[in-house]
Amino acid sequence: MARQSTAWAPGRLAQARPAYLALADAIAADLARGRLRPGDRMPTHRALARALGVTVGTVARGYAEAERRGLLSGEVGRGTFVRAGFAAAPATDGVADLASLHPPAADADAPAALLGETLAGLAADPLALRAVAETDHSADSASHREAAAAWVAHGAFAPDADQILLTSGAQHALTVALMALVPAGSAVATTTLTNPGLVAAARQLGVPLVAVAGDETGMVPEALERACAERPVAAAYLQPTLHNPLAVTMPARRREQLAAVCARADVWVLEDDPLGPLAPERPDPVAAVLPERTCYLASAAKVLALGLRVGVLAGPESALPRLTAALRASTWLAAPILGEILARWVRHGIAQHVVDGRIATTRARHAVAREVLGADLAPADPGSPHVWLPLPEPWSTGGFVNAARDAGVLVSPGDDYVADRRLPALGVRLGLNAELDDEALRSALLTVREVLRAGPSPAPLG
Repeated sequence: MARQSTAWAPGRLAQARPAYLALADAIAADLARGRLRPGDRMPTHRALARALGVTVGTVARGYAEAERRGLLSGEVGRGTFVRAGFAAAPATDGVADLASLHPPAADADAPAALLGETLAGLAADPLALRAVAETDHSADSASHREAAAAWVAHGAFAPDADQILLTSGAQHALTVALMALVPAGSAVATTTLTNPGLVAAARQLGVPLVAVAGDETGMVPEALERACAERPVAAAYLQPTLHNPLAVTMPARRREQLAAVCARADVWVLEDDPLGPLAPERPDPVAAVLPERTCYLASAAKVLALGLRVGVLAGPESALPRLTAALRASTWLAAPILGEILARWVRHGIAQHVVDGRIATTRARHAVAREVLGADLAPADPGSPHVWLPLPEPWSTGGFVNAARDAGVLVSPGDDYVADRRLPALGVRLGLNAELDDEALRSALLTVREVLRAGPSPAPLG
């Protein structure tokens, strides 16, 4: 539940800092000490200004700075709250983790066993072992790029090996693309709820995000066109397949419409597809529709093995020099041993075998989530390894996250996914995760349903 925190006030604000920055520092410090908890409602601007002897404007600037740091979030008409996702605790014994996104495998031990076999084969191949252990090249191996190109090919999308860069995971690929293609002063357009990895990378790089309205099939083309007309937008970030956190897959017509908008506006497309292989019937990627303006980002971690942190960035020839320079500046070269493992898994059919098992298991678990939570869930692709649970009034996101944790279930707060901190995210993402067996997953989902329907406890007075 959300605790009423109207009595909260920091001690004396640091005098060496502007008052609004000192206030944001005090909020961070009290979060670290436990005086403030995720989901707490902050005092009103006027009440805190009176308590501190500062102006209302100073409190407003302090709250805004705390929001910029990801510590607070505003909910229109409800007030300002400590972000539900701040300092989220990891799962512990007796707590079911639905907060992570770890697609289930048909056999939980299979990826580790297959990795062991691959490493044993590599150890027995002196030439291959030497190539990955003593590489002095400044480029990915041609055989690794060829395998990666084959791995991401889908429908009409068949990138050439020369278009491929290997990265240290999809997050690194996204960061490289932002560094290379978004100049200072330009923004990235994305959906109102978006991948928290984008939010984190954009914040670190100082890239503004523009929240673009969406509907049940994804970003609305007309809204993207307006956003591009209103301010300098360098790129549109899209997750057409198994969107995180909304779990929807964009139809082909919508992909074509968005590609047309980006072509007219001369805007890059950053197409993030880490879960794509789990939806084998998905439409062609935007990269197949607008190849000259699209960077396609993929990863082995989510769909093959979490520890296989190798990403694939496929870009058009015109962007490759900038992308390569950004990759060199951030990591120089992805670990060749990871490229070799991916290449062997692709060539020997291991990758597809693992994916096939995840598809079957994920679909079964998605059906269980739909059976337990029914119409409470937002519409989703039945192959998604996560679902989105909107929260009805009078729930706040922080209150629900705390109540679910108190009941023994971790959920991922909607606050983590907002592109614009001024917009509320009344919902949580539920991962149908590999770490839980089927019985534990069903039990956790039933607990979520009980918490949802019980409603929040009244906030204590005073």
